[in-house]
Amino acid sequence: MAKILQKYIKFSGKELQKYAANPDSCVRCINTEMHLAMGPYGMAKFKHAVHELLIRTKVGIYDSGLDGIVLGIKNIKVLGHTAALRADDPTMHLVINADFYIFRPVTGAILDGVVRHISKHQVSAVIYRVFNTTIRFTNKMHSRESLVMEQEIKFRIKNFDVSNAMPYIEGELLLEDGEESQNKSMKFGSPEPEEKAEEFKNEEPHDMLDALLDSLKEQPDEAETSIKKSSPKRNKATENGGATTKAKKVKKEIKTEPI
Repeated sequence: MAKILQKYIKFSGKELQKYAANPDSCVRCINTEMHLAMGPYGMAKFKHAVHELLIRTKVGIYDSGLDGIVLGIKNIKVLGHTAALRADDPTMHLVINADFYIFRPVTGAILDGVVRHISKHQVSAVIYRVFNTTIRFTNKMHSRESLVMEQEIKFRIKNFDVSNAMPYIEGELLLEDGEESQNKSMKFGSPEPEEKAEEFKNEEPHDMLDALLDSLKEQPDEAETSIKKSSPKRNKATENGGATTKAKKVKKEIKTEPI
C-alpha cells in the first residue's frame, strides 16, 4: 500500500485540500510536530532529502500517533537551527512541523467509490484511487445487475481496520436517495410445489381411484412373470443335481466289487 501511494498515486495539494474541506470525506488535515531521524547523506540537498525521507517513511503507512493513514505531507518546516547528535551515531535528529493529511474512516460515514470488480456475492469499489472497499449483496431489493464497471456508487462504512499493512473496509450499498440498497435474490431450479398441488386439485376423485386400481392390477401380473422366468432355472438345477447323485452311486458300486 505504501509503495502504491508513493510511486503511482500522488495527490496534489488542491486534491488534499478539497478532501479535507469536506467533513464527510474521512480525510483530516492535522498540523503537528514530529521527530525525524536522518543520516548525513542528505546534507548536500537538505530540503529534498527531508521531503523524500518523509514520503518514504510516512506516506501510505498507518501512524498510531495520527490515528490514520498518511495520504500526503505539505508545508514542511524544520524547527531549530541545529540537529541533535548522539555519541558514535551519525544520525541527525530533527524536529519538523508539517500539515499531515490523514485518512481516518468512521463507522457510518457515506463515501463515493468507483466500481472495479463485480462478483456473485459482492462488489469492490475504490475510494481515493487507492483504498479498496468490499460491499456485500443482501437478498432483498437491489441486484448486482444494475451495477456496471467504472460506475460511481455511494456506500456507508460498516466495518474497517486500517492498522494492518492492507487496510480492510467493508460497506453497504446505498441508493440515490440515501437509503440502503436491498438486493433481490435470484431463484433457480424447478417450479414451486403450489403448481403441482393445483394439478392434483383439478383431478376428480373417481379418476384417482381408477388409477390406483389399475396400478394394483398390474403388480400381480409382474410377480407371475418373474416366477415363470425363474422356474426353468430351478428345473435345470434339479436335473443337474439328479445326474450328479447317480454318478456318485455308480462310483461307490464300482469300489465295492471284489477284485
